[in-house]
Amino acid sequence: MISSIDCPHGKSSIITGSVLALLLAAGGNPQRSVAVGPTVIEFYVDDEPRRGLPIMDFASELVVLDRDGQIHALRGAAKENVRDLKLPYEPANPIETRDRLQSEFGRDFEIVATQHFLVVQPRGRGDRWPDLFERSHRSFVNYMSRRGVKIRRGRFPMVAVVMPDASAMYAEMERAGIQATSVAGVYERESNRVITHDGGHLEFIAATVRHEAAHQSAYNYNVHSRVVITPRWVTEGIGQLFEPEAMVMNQAGLTLRDRVNRDSLRKLKENFDGGQSDQFSQAVRDLIGTDEMFNNAQTTADAYAVAWAMMFYLAEREPKNFARLLTGTNGRGTYQPYDRFARLNDFERWVGSDVDTFAKKVAWFLKSL
Repeated sequence: MISSIDCPHGKSSIITGSVLALLLAAGGNPQRSVAVGPTVIEFYVDDEPRRGLPIMDFASELVVLDRDGQIHALRGAAKENVRDLKLPYEPANPIETRDRLQSEFGRDFEIVATQHFLVVQPRGRGDRWPDLFERSHRSFVNYMSRRGVKIRRGRFPMVAVVMPDASAMYAEMERAGIQATSVAGVYERESNRVITHDGGHLEFIAATVRHEAAHQSAYNYNVHSRVVITPRWVTEGIGQLFEPEAMVMNQAGLTLRDRVNRDSLRKLKENFDGGQSDQFSQAVRDLIGTDEMFNNAQTTADAYAVAWAMMFYLAEREPKNFARLLTGTNGRGTYQPYDRFARLNDFERWVGSDVDTFAKKVAWFLKSL
């Protein structure tokens, strides 16, 4: 699941999309990226003073990048009650972020630091969750790099929150303003956190964590941008790629069959004759053009399965086009609207074939599996 900030009409850009993407991915100092740029402002979240970089100034809200990597949408009095500090932007260091997390979650939780993560978990849970997040991230970077996708490491520590059970997870999601039901975990784009729990069927939860951790890695390592509208078949297709357990084993996904998402493939066999039906080609076209299949509860499961097939085919059989697609979607303007015509036109330009031909190639690939 990926949440989004509503983008009202009449927006006014403060930083260009390409520069902002660099800041979000690299967490760098704007003085090294921009000759002249905005300085840090002081603002308030739940009456707590924070410091951050203004990203976009809408008529009804100001979007700010916090020093810990969170994105805040300030509205009403919060939008007006800001102060320009005339200081350069510097991301919070891991110690600052760790202290803030400890204060936020309290003594019943511990903060476990790994090379790339700060994992918030109930005390005494050991290394199981930190190891899973680390292995998931390393698998993501390795898989993408092998396929020519440009990776740029971020300087924001990635935060993962593991609650003791499902009810505690839903309470934490409600506190964060996330609306979701019947999930084992989420990646929340604005807070830049994965939230999951430690009280259910471990195999199912682990698959969800691998999916959500792939989102987090993608948004932190410049595969996606958190301030660019990216088609959901692209983002969710990547999440689906990393659900199989073999993807995070020591010899991750050595064979093509190891890398297959069995649940997605089964859904495709049940509802699309393994990709051979006419409905499959139409589903591919619908996903490229809009996100409606994801938004309709009756077609959501199909949307995830078809998105997996499309991204898996590109990654395994057309890696250059896979990388070109990700570079193209990531490089669009900040919060720039993306209508059906533009999405279809961009797809055919980046992938180098029309939609119907592409759907047939994906169907042939699925048949070979």
